[in-house]
Amino acid sequence: MDGDRENQFSKLLEYFSDSLDMPETRYKEAEERYKAVGTWLGQEDSPLASYKPEIYPQGSFKLGTVVKPVSQTDEYDIDLVCQLELSKHDITQQELKRIVGERLKANGNYARMLDKEGRRCWTLNYAESAKFHMDILPSVPDEYGWLLRQGIPHEFAQHAVCITDKEEPDWLFSNPKGYAEWFKDRMKTILLEGKRILAAERRVEIEDVPDYSVKTPLQRAVQILKRHRDIMFEQDSDNKPVSIIITTLAASAYNNQTDLYEALVSIIDGMPKHITNNGGVLSVLNPVNPEENFADKWQEHPERATKFLSWLRQVRKDIESALKERGVSLVAGSMKAAFGEKAVNEAAERFGKAYTAQREAGTLKMMAGTGILGSTGTTTVKKHTFYGV
Repeated sequence: MDGDRENQFSKLLEYFSDSLDMPETRYKEAEERYKAVGTWLGQEDSPLASYKPEIYPQGSFKLGTVVKPVSQTDEYDIDLVCQLELSKHDITQQELKRIVGERLKANGNYARMLDKEGRRCWTLNYAESAKFHMDILPSVPDEYGWLLRQGIPHEFAQHAVCITDKEEPDWLFSNPKGYAEWFKDRMKTILLEGKRILAAERRVEIEDVPDYSVKTPLQRAVQILKRHRDIMFEQDSDNKPVSIIITTLAASAYNNQTDLYEALVSIIDGMPKHITNNGGVLSVLNPVNPEENFADKWQEHPERATKFLSWLRQVRKDIESALKERGVSLVAGSMKAAFGEKAVNEAAERFGKAYTAQREAGTLKMMAGTGILGSTGTTTVKKHTFYGV
């Protein structure tokens, strides 16, 4: 396959993943809102103040893999953890859930926004214009020696927590911070390189560049896979692959490729290899808790495993079909049905404007050894249209 075409397709995929991102203004708004909740929970006159409540994001918001809802009427689901410095031996999960809920209800605004008590979380429904709601999961630190004995590195295991659940008599184990650290570790080479480049550009120390300033091929690949999933299973929600399985398998299969197309194809091909089969029991193990199987529902619903693997084959097919097309309009046209018309159109428009401007200015270059196209590099790319047409 023509390397130049693949490089350009990678750039189009980058623009596509950008179009799936939560807008920066909405991201900052959500961040301000959850920090305000944390301030309310822990301010000096709060009954929770002595427990030093910490509120932090988990899931896609933390991992940098948020995907814009397919429908403009849908909301972003911001998953948060509220951790109190308490021993699980000194409080029941029911009491923990209650005291967090009572503190939220003590704020007039939050009381109006509060949904009915969920199984595990308290949910704050923000104004319709905000387009997001927040699920707040109460938790306390957990012992983690048993994780160390099972080979989980200390830097992941140390973040273990116990969480509330109305339907379970005993504490449930979780480790969202540890999972986020594991996910970050899977892309650390590229993440550090991206931060190094930004630090040089900004003339600051690398430690001053926040992780969220860099978007790695792994994060982008997860976004692209989730959007294809959303479209393909729009009418089959019962069998829709869950995000935690996609994210875990994608991160496990990622090998720090710099090129997005190469990373995406490698991830798709590698994901099935990280599904374990133990006596006919298919598992996608939690990398920071080997006793948790993210795919436990596959035993009760074996068709979900079958459809998951069929979905991966379809993603691969749709990507390769798009790459075979010549001309940005045909490439975009090939992608629309599988990835969504609005986001693909936005990506194609950005691609066209950026490359037309760079080519006309004679500033489009290719970096030796990487094939990456951009404004910096060693070889000037001659003026031509998308894919040489």
